[in-house]
Amino acid sequence: MGPGETLEIFPLKILRDLTQLSFLRMPTRPGATRPLFDLLERHAVPVRFLLEGCAGDYNRDLVICISAEDFKLLEPELKELNTRMQAQALELRQPVAVIRVLGPHFDIRPGTSGLLFGALERSGITVFSNATTITSSMCVIADDQVEAATLVIGRTFDVPKKKSKK
Repeated sequence: MGPGETLEIFPLKILRDLTQLSFLRMPTRPGATRPLFDLLERHAVPVRFLLEGCAGDYNRDLVICISAEDFKLLEPELKELNTRMQAQALELRQPVAVIRVLGPHFDIRPGTSGLLFGALERSGITVFSNATTITSSMCVIADDQVEAATLVIGRTFDVPKKKSKK
């Protein structure tokens, strides 16, 4: 990018009033997460964010976000579910929001995720988890930081203005 140039993005997609469930240090074995996905399917609960990664020593972490309403539905079954998945811990964060930043040129402009997360960090916004693809970045933040994050993203990127209805 040249001096004074801002990177164009599509309108932000923001999902609010979510609960983040982090299943920490599960054994890395086939079928370890099956109980969770069976439960989600049985109750028709859509996953709004999913991140899985290595936690070392043949363990992995799985982070998902679901609606607060769906969390209340699943909450009575979570302790048993966590035991079945053999996670060493289950951490909950609520309320959280997921913000998706999607750009038409992210694949040819390296560093866009660094630009996004650096701007959020400098503004004091805590990113609990994030996932990045070649064309988008998604982050989970506290729901009460959405307005501040939206302003930061608007200063960092060229975000299309909402069209007024006539």
